[in-house]
Amino acid sequence: MIPKMNKQELIDFETRIADLFDDGELPYLIHLSGGNEDQLLDIFKEINEGDYIFSTHRSHYHYLLCGGSPVDLEKKICEGKSMFIFNRKLNFFSSSIVAATPAIAAGVAWALERKDSDKKVWCFVGDGAEDEGHFYEAVRYVDGWALPCTFIIEDNDRSVNATKRERHNMPITFPWPPCVRRYHYKPTYPHGGNGRGKWIKFVKDAKIIDRPEKHSSSLIDHFNRKTDLEAVEYLGQNLTYFEASKQSMEKLASNGAIFIGYNVRHSSAYNTLKDIPEEQRLEMPVAENLMAGLAMGMTMENFRPVLFFERHEFVLNAMDAIINTMDIAEVVSDGEYIMPVIIKAVAGGEKPFYGGITHTTDMTNIFREVFSFSVYEPKTSGQLIRAYDLAQESKTPVMICEKKYY
Repeated sequence: MIPKMNKQELIDFETRIADLFDDGELPYLIHLSGGNEDQLLDIFKEINEGDYIFSTHRSHYHYLLCGGSPVDLEKKICEGKSMFIFNRKLNFFSSSIVAATPAIAAGVAWALERKDSDKKVWCFVGDGAEDEGHFYEAVRYVDGWALPCTFIIEDNDRSVNATKRERHNMPITFPWPPCVRRYHYKPTYPHGGNGRGKWIKFVKDAKIIDRPEKHSSSLIDHFNRKTDLEAVEYLGQNLTYFEASKQSMEKLASNGAIFIGYNVRHSSAYNTLKDIPEEQRLEMPVAENLMAGLAMGMTMENFRPVLFFERHEFVLNAMDAIINTMDIAEVVSDGEYIMPVIIKAVAGGEKPFYGGITHTTDMTNIFREVFSFSVYEPKTSGQLIRAYDLAQESKTPVMICEKKYY
């Protein structure tokens, strides 16, 4: 790809944004790029049209170099979206959450590899993000499976304001595998703002972005008449709860679903996946945040992932990915990205053996409180079948909280 801007144009754009901040026109948190123009111009010569680019809260240069409109970018910044820059046509995705994107990038790379695509994934992170376990999980997965993804650490020796020596008692950089590259630079601007201190008197109020509207988690809301309820119960009248779950998984599989989780092959998700082809069952390391990120990335290439958690407690390890990205992606991207992941979460039972307090808690009400998408709790076999049918039809994420079955 030929970079769409030269060095001086990049600097001039960011200088203009810094001036707007001084003038009180931006009552928002902004993170300005600067000092790394030469390094990025070289990197973007390697990036091809159609490749995926994952960026950070400091995304302006990345967006401009891949062909994003400077007019549109300035408009977004003035609307308070400096940390939320997205463009589906350019396959550009950013996140203001540190280390939120590496697992998603890995998921896109998995999907591209599955399709035998020539596209690649480029994921930019700061050296603060490489401190995160989320980054390690994604790098190890990409490296192990030789996926078409390159992680680029933009190393300014600053995590907000702390240096590596302050963070780790040593300035040495970690020896990552070949899928990780690093460049060093001295930033022009501080972590946030422009460092001039003129921004205190804003001339206008910030536009507040609302959280996503709550979707109904009641299966009853989807039925209009008593006969509808009777029809749903008829669906499962001759099936056990386990049989209904297994039948639902096989129906999803027939539509191409990919099942992600640990024990989706060896124990077949409590045997509900045992008759589903192995190539549709992605056995994962015990890395729940990575699992959720992979699922989100797969949706960007039109796969329909089913994310399996064999205990509700284990979902907690994926909450960063689910709350900070999956649940809000549609809102923060203005509809550019929607991630229709189906989450199959089983509440651990107390039979045939008791797994203890960390393996038996039903957290359905907690999930309903924190997620905006539907969280169904089917009580009968018929309701379970209907819940998965609704999930298949949904354009947004859906969680189905199953009870433990034997």
